[in-house]
Amino acid sequence: MLSQKEMMKKHPSKFDRPLLAEPMTYRVIFRKTGNLQFFSHLDLQRTWQRVLVRADIPMWYTKGFNPHSKIVFGVPLPVGSEGMEEMVDLRIDREITCEEMKEQLNAELTDEMQVSAVYIPQTSFMDIAWATYEMTLVTPGNASEMANAINEYFAPGGAPIIMTKRSKSGDKEVDIRPMIHSLKASVDMSGVIHIRTTLRAGNTENLNPEYIIKAMRTALNILPEDGDPDKVWYQILRVGFHTEKGVEKGNWFR
Repeated sequence: MLSQKEMMKKHPSKFDRPLLAEPMTYRVIFRKTGNLQFFSHLDLQRTWQRVLVRADIPMWYTKGFNPHSKIVFGVPLPVGSEGMEEMVDLRIDREITCEEMKEQLNAELTDEMQVSAVYIPQTSFMDIAWATYEMTLVTPGNASEMANAINEYFAPGGAPIIMTKRSKSGDKEVDIRPMIHSLKASVDMSGVIHIRTTLRAGNTENLNPEYIIKAMRTALNILPEDGDPDKVWYQILRVGFHTEKGVEKGNWFR
């Protein structure tokens, strides 16, 4: 990783870059893994504000007594989940290439949060309707039987899966089955259960993957909460997003 001084020599200062005729939006794709899965969305916002300053990114700022930069994140990642395709849109007012932005950002980020791509977006976060997750489950019992039970329980057309969801207006009982587009469990050679599922995500409706874990615990007695944490644990990784039409075609949102 280049030092700050080396980065300054390799790339011009943001104030030496020519101003754009009109501010432009750049989309940054990054991962949020490891210990950063426990960062809240507010923590993430504050981290990025500091990183953008240190990376010398030519951000556009509002005018007036309290100028601020334009930073818009995609669908917030639930605390406790990791993400490989997290997104943030940045408003830029000076010339900078996508590769320069990627290099300058990665020089200020840890291995747990690295940028994989920067590009000019042609889509809106408002178009996101679904998110795909990969879950890893380690729990006592016959893994093959549990995987079969999971597939049967979450199969389309089953009985309602009623869960208590918290919202700003209070707790309410919700059937989460319509929010599950697909779910498939399998077992590897070491007896670890792997689940790939696509769940509702976006501004109008969103299903936290933790509700899938809760449903399995309640209905199938999988992943007992009082189990040995070295023998009973799970991981959740968000791997990408889809639009309403894209989910049927298998297309990823970008």
